[in-house]
Amino acid sequence: MNEFFFRIDLFADGNDFSWETISKGRNIYYQKKLANQILTEITEMISLLTSILNIHLNIGQNLIINTSEVFMSLETITIDHLSNKQIQQVGNAQIHIPSNLTSNINKNTTISIRV
Repeated sequence: MNEFFFRIDLFADGNDFSWETISKGRNIYYQKKLANQILTEITEMISLLTSILNIHLNIGQNLIINTSEVFMSLETITIDHLSNKQIQQVGNAQIHIPSNLTSNINKNTTISIRV
């Protein structure tokens, strides 16, 4: 019996225990729960894709996956080529790495950029 009241309290808004408020609160709760589950699965999928595809990319190569479910760009370059780099994203968004970039990493070190 206590579990039932706990769930109602979970979905209620303060002291408002009306059916509409509880129903709305329940819907929001489960939508957030599903959104978090989807986010976790997408993060895991992109991480796995990066690990798998990174093995097959040589320095200077890039790979773009653009589907209705996923957009991912993966590029392998050296730190030396990172300076003054433009990275294109979905919807014409851009990332610009400044030319005065400083790093304590050896300039011939290979890195992967995932967007």
